[in-house]
Amino acid sequence: MSIVTVTTTTVVVLTTTTAGHIAILGVGGTCALIIALIAKELFSSASEEVSQRASLMDAIKTLDSSLGIVIIPMIISFAMVVAMKVVEVLQ
Repeated sequence: MSIVTVTTTTVVVLTTTTAGHIAILGVGGTCALIIALIAKELFSSASEEVSQRASLMDAIKTLDSSLGIVIIPMIISFAMVVAMKVVEVLQ
């Protein structure tokens, strides 16, 4: 077995492994984005209905605004995953 064959095999295995890890991260990020969007919607609807306890209302508003900060980077990463998949299909 020559060094060229070993190097080619190593590159193919590493590329396949890296692509698999990126796919797993894309799926995980998409699931996290969906969960964060659901939680944000639930918190925003709960903040309209809960008016009995001021401390609970403040906690819900804080969580709602914190989820807004979390969602923006996940939307950007989701857009990047979609863009990479489109480029992959078009090639």
